[in-house]
Amino acid sequence: MSNTPSNTALTALDICNTALCKLGEAPLSAIDSNGTLPSRLCYMHYHPARREVLCATRWTFATKKVKLSSAETSVDGEHSVAHSLPLDCLRVLHVNSPQWVLRGRCIYCPAAEIKLCYTADTDDCSLFEPLFAEALATRLACKLCIPLINSTTALQALRDEYRRVALPQAAHANAVQAASNDSLLMPLARKRSRLRGL
Repeated sequence: MSNTPSNTALTALDICNTALCKLGEAPLSAIDSNGTLPSRLCYMHYHPARREVLCATRWTFATKKVKLSSAETSVDGEHSVAHSLPLDCLRVLHVNSPQWVLRGRCIYCPAAEIKLCYTADTDDCSLFEPLFAEALATRLACKLCIPLINSTTALQALRDEYRRVALPQAAHANAVQAASNDSLLMPLARKRSRLRGL
């Protein structure tokens, strides 16, 4: 993905330089809001692109589970209790309530306490899976394409790469990992615990 040694943690700069490489642009030494045009564009578009890709599927490294308690009520009948979403919540994945609705940044349901599973606004690149980082670089390249090289042909090719190759590959690898953890390993661990009398 970059010339960074394999034992060095991935950085936002690495991902930006991968995106620039896809456009035939020179790599950056830093991302700076007052720097060159590529540097300014990366500064502007990196985090929006990251959030878009995070919302695209259920990434294991960005999934969090929390308990929410609230006594705040509304006038909405059966959905009477309001639970504010965590500040880092990008996408609600699951709520352990049979009846709930999402309005703005609040979940409304009958229960005073709920368990929420959600996609978090994860910006620690060391947690990114390699194929997620590649998908993010491709999505970022889409955003940088017209301002930097003004090519609609290149933009279409990058969009196709993102939608048909980069994102599906990353999502598939992530799903396989999630299935291995949830469907195979955990039941096996529970079975071993029962056999041991735990």
